[in-house]
Amino acid sequence: MGQHDKIINMAAKKVLAPQGLFRQGTSRTWLDDNGYFIIFVVFDSSNWSKGARLGVGIDFLWEKSEGLNDIIAYSYGGREKEFCQYTGNDDEFQTRMEEYAEIGLRKAAEYRKFKDMEYARKCLERNVSETPGKGRFWEVYDLAMLCFLTGDLENGADVFEQYLEILKGSFYAGDVHIEWHEKFYEYCIQHIKPCLTSKETAQKMVLDMIKRRRDFFNSKTSFKKMGKETFALGNGADSGQ
Repeated sequence: MGQHDKIINMAAKKVLAPQGLFRQGTSRTWLDDNGYFIIFVVFDSSNWSKGARLGVGIDFLWEKSEGLNDIIAYSYGGREKEFCQYTGNDDEFQTRMEEYAEIGLRKAAEYRKFKDMEYARKCLERNVSETPGKGRFWEVYDLAMLCFLTGDLENGADVFEQYLEILKGSFYAGDVHIEWHEKFYEYCIQHIKPCLTSKETAQKMVLDMIKRRRDFFNSKTSFKKMGKETFALGNGADSGQ
């Protein structure tokens, strides 16, 4: 581990650990378990320079396409601070990384409000309304899943149909076939749509998705500090903390 990596870890541990976030293994990512979603604060590296840039996001734990289910990735959020290069001045870099960690902590506190699903829904609705025509479609999918999770089958089904249309129209980028888009479309038709017969079956589908991903992460040593409880509606976010 390089000196700059040690400084990043020390700064994150000093600021984030006392507030309940835990380090993902030996990585530069710190996690906050909130039941149906995980908040992550990541000190991203560079292939060319020593240092870090800061990103803070939410990963909703319902399933997506194969490959995304086994990792923590942005569902909501993004980069907060640009790359800060380590020049060999330990004290200066330590100060900057503590500043980054403080920013990450404030953003994580803001994202913890997503435990209130109505608040989360308003944020996702605003996110969808602000991203039309940009070729992004996970925002629409996430909104549909959240509707199902809260028992709103009618609006969830409408949003999901919008998502299917977006996904179906994205099989090709020019002459390039995006195979995984088509495969996920087929998965949605075969495995998700049949569950949309009632609000109970749709809600159970999303709860089962969340359970499978939580079980997967719980099986990994890098997530050993993640709560072992299964997320359950009516009990808040079972974080195990």
